Amino acid sequence: MLVTIKDIAKKAGVSVATVSYVLNERPVSDGMKDKVLKAIDELNYVPNEVARRLRVKKNYTIALVLPDITNPFYPDLAKGCQDAAKENGFMLIMINTEDKEDQLKDVMNQVRQGGIDGLILANAMERDMSQVQSLLETQIPVVFAHRFIEGIEADSVTADNFTGGYKATKHLIQHGHQHIAIIEGLLGSSVSLNRKKGHEKAMQEAGFTVPPEWIIKGETDYELTYNRVTQLLTSTHEKKPTAIFSSSDLMALAAVDAAKNAGFSIPDDLAVTGYDDLFMTSSLKLTTVHVPRYEIGRQAVQMLINKINNQQSSSSSQPVVLDTSLIIRKTSGDLKSLK
Repeated sequence: MLVTIKDIAKKAGVSVATVSYVLNERPVSDGMKDKVLKAIDELNYVPNEVARRLRVKKNYTIALVLPDITNPFYPDLAKGCQDAAKENGFMLIMINTEDKEDQLKDVMNQVRQGGIDGLILANAMERDMSQVQSLLETQIPVVFAHRFIEGIEADSVTADNFTGGYKATKHLIQHGHQHIAIIEGLLGSSVSLNRKKGHEKAMQEAGFTVPPEWIIKGETDYELTYNRVTQLLTSTHEKKPTAIFSSSDLMALAAVDAAKNAGFSIPDDLAVTGYDDLFMTSSLKLTTVHVPRYEIGRQAVQMLINKINNQQSSSSSQPVVLDTSLIIRKTSGDLKSLK
């Protein structure tokens, strides 16, 4: 029969709440903690990894929670995490949520089962706020990487996505473009939101506006973006954009393909800028914004290990924002550098 925390509480002669506090590493007296740990051992509570973790304090294992392991953005970030973990004697495991809702519940269960000293969250979305707050309450060290959630104070390592969006749009404006469309990423993503805010700032400074039909919901999906850009460029509207700012390279490449298949020349008829500087963009001559993905992962893990070694929970807040840079290639026009 499966042993429950009620069984442990009865065996130890304590309340269920006390058992829960011990399992979640919340403060209890040493005497109470010893009783609970002894009951866990005697009842062979599964997973008994919890008791071992509470005793040895460290498993030298951290978890990287990714939104989509097939997205070409994340291998460099994961490599940075892995290298930093290895150099510090930690093992890195990866959890893929596939960017689906409620996937953090599985992460919570894994945390409660033990075996993990800390978490790197690269998947955080606005919709996950309550689950992330519950995760932070477990007192396990957590660091946000790449994505973060507005309103939650926690350690994070991100890129300066606002400035990147601003520079890319400013570049198009400096090349004479006034009619600039935007392809948005995932709704509820801090990354997509800040890239859009940077784009809007550059447009506002120039006195330009974006018609609602030029705001394309790409959702970081190639096929969806391709279809919606095709629809925009082949519509009966007399006014068409002369440039597109995309908040990801994947969607930018979809826009380039859609434009070419619709008979547009790149960049003569339509200039396109992407975002991320993925490995394939160099050979495809895509103007883009470089994001230091490897360094984000590396610094996030180093920050997390420092918290683990210093026995810090996630109640502190240390945001680190890394610079982005505009990489000018042929899809936006000439190769002059933007100062």
